Amino acid sequence: MKILIAEDNADIRILHQKRLSQWGYHVDFASNGKEALAHIQKNEKKDRMTYDLCLMDINMPIMDGIEAIQTIRKNTPYLPIIAYSADLDNKTPSLKAGADEFLLKPHPANSLKEKLEECAVKQIILYLDNESLSMCRIGPADGEELTELRMLDKKGIAKFTVIGSPFQFLAHKNIQHKLLHEFNNDFQYIELLDRTHQEHSIIQIHASQVWMKKQNLTPEEFQKMVTEEDELMKKYENP
Repeated sequence: MKILIAEDNADIRILHQKRLSQWGYHVDFASNGKEALAHIQKNEKKDRMTYDLCLMDINMPIMDGIEAIQTIRKNTPYLPIIAYSADLDNKTPSLKAGADEFLLKPHPANSLKEKLEECAVKQIILYLDNESLSMCRIGPADGEELTELRMLDKKGIAKFTVIGSPFQFLAHKNIQHKLLHEFNNDFQYIELLDRTHQEHSIIQIHASQVWMKKQNLTPEEFQKMVTEEDELMKKYENP
């Protein structure tokens, strides 16, 4: 995960660097809103951001966080933003400016990590190109999709879009890790449950194609399959 942190306090920047490096994140720093905008413009690639998230302090010199957030929302592709401040009165203005979340300083490390993970959630894209299948993860297109992905993630579900095929589906979020594991081995195909509105569908993902097939299952039968898949997916939890 690549995160931009806008923070004018050098001691806090050092603390963030230590924490986030331990968590395995890559971090760029800006000491004010103007520097943050420069970093964002430099990292804008083909209408998408290379940053997964921006952590934005509100009280900064030269350009404060509120103005920086407003400018980001007007001029750049969508980027999840967590605003933070020691002043709770900054919460409403931050959210009105376009921040997705607000954290009050000081905050426990686990609260920060939880918010970073929530706001950096992505959907999984499967590309069907000729006879090969590839996978990548992309961030939300806007705040509405971020809300959707966060709600799904809390339920242990990820959103999949198949490029080159006319459907999307929802599946256990660890399926992406299972797919990566299979890609690195002798990949034939895997089957998974489509959890879109309990449609009782099974998705078959092959090395060169994706199929959806309907199953005539009772709700009880489908729930049994969900329980079995949940148990199987435990082995693919991210470390």
